[in-house]
Amino acid sequence: MKIKLETDNELVTLKLIGSLVASTAEELKTQIARLIEKKYLFVLLDMKKVDFIDSFGLGTCIAIKRDLALNAGLLACTGLNEQVGKVFRMTRADQKIMVFDDRHDAIAALMERMQMVR
Repeated sequence: MKIKLETDNELVTLKLIGSLVASTAEELKTQIARLIEKKYLFVLLDMKKVDFIDSFGLGTCIAIKRDLALNAGLLACTGLNEQVGKVFRMTRADQKIMVFDDRHDAIAALMERMQMVR
């Protein structure tokens, strides 16, 4: 899996490319830990190019949400394809993690929440 990082003030977008599975999720967790250390606490996972997610990858997303929340941050996901979206819905992860069809809606929600915590 490849991760492309974009920052816009305090908002970080991670564009994920490939499969989010046990063998690739550690890289994402490491990247998030670095972001939290640098006080980047509002993260958007752009999953438009994620072709597959397994239970470990999904667990990683939930762990990231928890780690950000412990630091008054927030995680949102966007661009889930049919298969990835189905995994989120079947496991009810979409009730724990904010999921948006539209990237702009996700950014707006994160920006609104950033304003609330200031």
